[in-house]
Amino acid sequence: MGFEFSKDNIKWVRGSHGLPECVFKIKIPSVTHIINSEIPDPEWDQFVKEVGLEEAERIRSAAGNRGSATHTFVENFISKYSTTKDVSEALKYTQEESPKILETQNIPKEKIEEGRNLFYKFYYSDYSNRYLDILAIELGIYSPSLFYRGKLDIFYKDKIYGLAVTDIKSLNGKIKKNSVKEIKYKYQLASYVIALEEMYAHKNICINYSSILCIDKQSDILQEIELCGEELKKYKNDFKTICLQYHKINNEYLIK
Repeated sequence: MGFEFSKDNIKWVRGSHGLPECVFKIKIPSVTHIINSEIPDPEWDQFVKEVGLEEAERIRSAAGNRGSATHTFVENFISKYSTTKDVSEALKYTQEESPKILETQNIPKEKIEEGRNLFYKFYYSDYSNRYLDILAIELGIYSPSLFYRGKLDIFYKDKIYGLAVTDIKSLNGKIKKNSVKEIKYKYQLASYVIALEEMYAHKNICINYSSILCIDKQSDILQEIELCGEELKKYKNDFKTICLQYHKINNEYLIK
């Protein structure tokens, strides 16, 4: 695919010596888009075949609203708790403020309630006091070498592993080991680690631990998909490979 220049993508900014500088904005894919493009998902294809594309997209949209609600409750709680160290104040804050935020985003009331119920599963779990040393929440990330971007949920200092990343997922059931969904989640985590280490290369940081924390409707026991050590190194290398494959097909002008 050849590079297509458009004057609509030009932006003028203040450059060196205070002079105007012309910057050309290029389209950068999301982590999710790259992973979904490069890794076939027969489970999703079968689901679409069974219920039809329109119904499948409706269900996915509803799950997205539930996920947004769960994220808002959990992240508001974590953010307040990490600064105040007062669990009662953090709980009160997320109970009062989260519904207001979600209503402005036009999240349906029933999905707000589902998100609240899933949050309580988190609140009563051992994970609710794990994220005390927060570095960032809802952090936009990018890779200057591999040209992708995304947003991670929680960047924090773990008591055991040091610098760590966790993403929160709301689900209808447990993730099966070695399933396509688990593999995609691990690629997602690897992409976050690569991006963070590139973004903060001047600080020489090393991310030692990453995980997906799954809160599902069917169980009160949370499931954590972990990626660390040699497995993290493997997935980082493998993600670089599929990222390069994606760009060779779609953005050959970025990476040769």
